[in-house]
Amino acid sequence: MHRTFLKLLGVVVLATAATGQTLPGCNLLWADEFAQSDGTKPNSAKWGYDIGGSGWGNNELQYYTDRTENARIESGQLVIEARAENFGGKNFTSARLLTKDKVSWTYGRIEARIKIPKGQGIWPAFWMLGANIGSAGWPTCGEIDIMENIGALPSTLYGTVHGPGYSGGGGISGNTVYSGGALGDAFHVYAIEWEENRIRWFLDGLLYFTVTPSSLPSASTWVFNQPQFLLLNVAVGGNWPGNPNGSTSFPQRMTVDYVRVYTPTPVVPPDSVVTVDPAETWLGFMHVSDLPASGGVYQFGGVWNTADLNASFSGATLKLAPNTIGDPSPYWYIGGGAPGRPGNKIMAANMYVEKTGSLSGKTVIFNGTVSAKTLTSAHSSLAFIKDFAPDYSSSNTVTIPLVNGAFSLSLATNAGSGRHVQYGFETTGVNVWPTDVGPYGSVLITAGAITPYAAWLAGYNFAAFTNPDLTATGDPDGDGLGNFREFALNSDPRSATVSGKMRSRVEAVTGGQALVLTLPVRGNPAFSGTTSKTATVDQVAYTIEGSNSLMSFDQVVTEIPASANAMPLLDSGWSYRSFRLDGLIGGSTPRGPAGYLRVRIVEQP
Repeated sequence: MHRTFLKLLGVVVLATAATGQTLPGCNLLWADEFAQSDGTKPNSAKWGYDIGGSGWGNNELQYYTDRTENARIESGQLVIEARAENFGGKNFTSARLLTKDKVSWTYGRIEARIKIPKGQGIWPAFWMLGANIGSAGWPTCGEIDIMENIGALPSTLYGTVHGPGYSGGGGISGNTVYSGGALGDAFHVYAIEWEENRIRWFLDGLLYFTVTPSSLPSASTWVFNQPQFLLLNVAVGGNWPGNPNGSTSFPQRMTVDYVRVYTPTPVVPPDSVVTVDPAETWLGFMHVSDLPASGGVYQFGGVWNTADLNASFSGATLKLAPNTIGDPSPYWYIGGGAPGRPGNKIMAANMYVEKTGSLSGKTVIFNGTVSAKTLTSAHSSLAFIKDFAPDYSSSNTVTIPLVNGAFSLSLATNAGSGRHVQYGFETTGVNVWPTDVGPYGSVLITAGAITPYAAWLAGYNFAAFTNPDLTATGDPDGDGLGNFREFALNSDPRSATVSGKMRSRVEAVTGGQALVLTLPVRGNPAFSGTTSKTATVDQVAYTIEGSNSLMSFDQVVTEIPASANAMPLLDSGWSYRSFRLDGLIGGSTPRGPAGYLRVRIVEQP
């Protein structure tokens, strides 16, 4: 019997880029970058080994060892190597590393950049087990499989949870098929984001699977609110992948570039956005120390003054220049003061605004724009926010170097009366004679723009939430939409109630019926593209894509007049837009799959 298959895939993806160990909205909690010498074992303070050839409950064929033949460092990466050799009564060897009894975590983003092996009967994995496995046993301890692949399906990635009543072949599992070929052809980033009642799986930053307590069989227990440790291994053979055959070559190597564990950055509501404003009261202060060649000792005294900061406004533009002292004493200048004479001191000059009490207990966001920076290497400048105790005895500080273009930094300040919050700039370098300032360059700074997203988020009161995550990917209301996606889709970031502002259904179109997706879009931008349709507005890039198989999103999408009857009213600044998947359905002879539509949402600088 032929059937018409209709489905909408409502996938919304927020793409963010991580540089090094930095991940927006997160703090790095633990990492191994595998920086030891070539040929050495992995860091024993971080990793231990499971050893033996018991089959590990899966009838696996390998003997796990702690030898460098099976696990070692090469060129700043961990190599786990499965070998065909007789050892311990088995015909294969490999390694299984774990952080058990060393470190474990509850919640966070756990990711690794890995190039997996490929071959029939080869089974690489990056996964987690409950730290209470010794007392609770498996599967009651819980297991989270972040990455699993079997050689017979080289392009398919699996993510799974096992627990009491849903273990082994009954685990709750999702998968995605990588459209670029075999996963083992290149490195990929495999990750989960684990929260109190939700685990999400990502391949190269794209979400492909989510599990919550509602995903479990009836009367089953969610056991993922307790610490788990990490494992990395390559198994050979077993119940799931089957055994190697004549097509399987050895050795097989899994190469791990890094493993990182992040925790969300604690954020309080951003109700204090400050910028470079000449109407504020700007203060000056300078720290003075000897040259490094003279010991670099801090110098106390009152012989300098703020006039020597070389920081001043011209209209709305602030100019920072190298620090000077107009005193010809040999204390300040080698051989006495005169033009062209080098200075004897390093000057760290601050120009800042100070607020006492009014910014305490708030997230202070400091924005600005560097319109020109011509300082030579003899001097440097940075922006800062400092949160001082009432008696200035301690402080918290964030800084960012000043380079051409916009800058933004934030600090969640401590609550308490009498605390002092400062924001401003520091210029550091050797002091120069006033007439010598010009050749050393300067920095010109103007007010920073408040982005549409920051202004939108600041308009909500999150007082009812405890330490809400207000980063772009944060999800205070737990509805699966990050804050930036809520912004893009005219949703309320505080309410987990479905807004009803996205709709998919089969609708009448010219020539018959088609699958139609209607969604809110900021402004009224023009969508373009021959296959998918894309528009960018107010930091948001919307891309509407179609597929008939989920293997690839390569089907033609057409925009049609907005079909928004009976849908909720939108806030000012949003409009409904509708898109259809080309290819009709219905009629006397049912046609092929109606397919899938999705919107990808990407934050733009």
